[in-house]
Amino acid sequence: MKISVLVIVTLFSFSTLCAQNTLDGQAKIVPEKEVERQSDFVNAERERLLGHHDKAIELYKKFTYDNPDIGAGWYGLARSYVSKNDPANALDAIVKAVEKEPANEWYQIYQADIFEKIGRAKDAVKVYENLTKRFPNTYEFWDKLAYLAVLSGDPKGGLEALDRVEKIRGIDEETSMEKHLIYVGMGDSKKAAAELQRLADFYPDRLEYRHRLAQYYEAMGDKVSAKKVYEDILRRDANDPVAKLAVLEKDKSSSDAAYLASLKPLFSDPKVSIDAKIKEVLPYFPKLDAGGDAALTQTLLELGGLMEKAHPQDPKAWSLSGDLLYHANRPAEALERYRKCIQLNPTVFSVWENTLDILAEQKNYNEMLPLAEQAMDAFPNQPKAYYYYGLAANIKGKHDDALSQLEQAVLMTGNNFALRLDIQDQIGLAYSGKKDFAAAVQYYEQILPKGGDKHPGILEHYGDALFQKGERGAAVELWKKANAIRKSADLERKIDEGKL
Repeated sequence: MKISVLVIVTLFSFSTLCAQNTLDGQAKIVPEKEVERQSDFVNAERERLLGHHDKAIELYKKFTYDNPDIGAGWYGLARSYVSKNDPANALDAIVKAVEKEPANEWYQIYQADIFEKIGRAKDAVKVYENLTKRFPNTYEFWDKLAYLAVLSGDPKGGLEALDRVEKIRGIDEETSMEKHLIYVGMGDSKKAAAELQRLADFYPDRLEYRHRLAQYYEAMGDKVSAKKVYEDILRRDANDPVAKLAVLEKDKSSSDAAYLASLKPLFSDPKVSIDAKIKEVLPYFPKLDAGGDAALTQTLLELGGLMEKAHPQDPKAWSLSGDLLYHANRPAEALERYRKCIQLNPTVFSVWENTLDILAEQKNYNEMLPLAEQAMDAFPNQPKAYYYYGLAANIKGKHDDALSQLEQAVLMTGNNFALRLDIQDQIGLAYSGKKDFAAAVQYYEQILPKGGDKHPGILEHYGDALFQKGERGAAVELWKKANAIRKSADLERKIDEGKL
């Protein structure tokens, strides 16, 4: 069927004046002006969503100029200004949105977000105080008010808001922990503990809440209260491994080794917290360093081995076992544990440091060089990693690589003067390794009055550089000073040869 040209022209002419749209669920004819207004707003929204914020701002400005009473336009403009990191203009825009449509809570929420972003927490509090008056049963508003109150320096106001949250949805972990932390921040340890106790009592079957209370008492140094909580846990679950470990008391008549031996079943149990096990072992490291108690040493090493088996995928287990062997003066075995720990990606630098120490003692520079490079990548702010890299690179003849890393490391040492001097010594050695003895002498001269005259390595290597320049007498004097600080057969040989 064909449609006449007249009908087509008529329909076309009508569409330029009106358009069909859906309002209130019914198809209605909408005037062209309304269609254009909707189109302008949609275009601005599209540019914002695409991340074209300059273009979006331009379109929103035009829309708000033509339609100043439409809050959505000002809201969109505020969002674009926030994306452009322009909070001042964003705040102006959202204020207008709130003025035009005060009943729209979403505009007020965004206004409070901007206040919070620019550090005006008290103004954000006022916004949420208004919201909680309008929506007294919306606990999310009370929860946010609590956070903002604390942020603005009003912890009591935060607690009052959280009390309202509890009235709406009852006692729960999130609210109780928020109140606990506020009391901790206020320095009120009794009320902080009482809040955890209240949570634990409300959920008597959730033993993790009682563990949390016991841990808080331990952190506060209140061992008596912590023990009471652990005993309460055992009355509810006689096989709770963490509580069993916590309530153990050393028999005064037994030796350290005997007490530690009694812990073996618990150390073998993977359900017992690894942190609880570490806490039991840490006090014995000074005695391990002192030596003289073979039974204690053996028992500690056995506990380390049990932790390896109980927690084979936890780097802490291998780190502790390695530390026990390291302090027991068994570096080769410690190195094996540290290697395993590093494979499991430890987050503590001391593991890497001890590993590199052992490799340096073993003069294993082939492994030390790449491991130190990994340590620099994992801990870019640890100058000791750079020191070890420079040391190994110098030994391997990579003096330019050593210099670039060592010079960065000097800037990181801060108040660690001993480490700074060690690093500076390696910088001087790098110059000497490049056969640039003049540069080495100049560098050592600069650091000598800054503590270098007390560093045996610097004194010795400064003397070496002078000797290479033909200044034998000055070299011998420096070697003598170095030997007086730290005697060395190699230094005595140099001194004797230098006198010839």
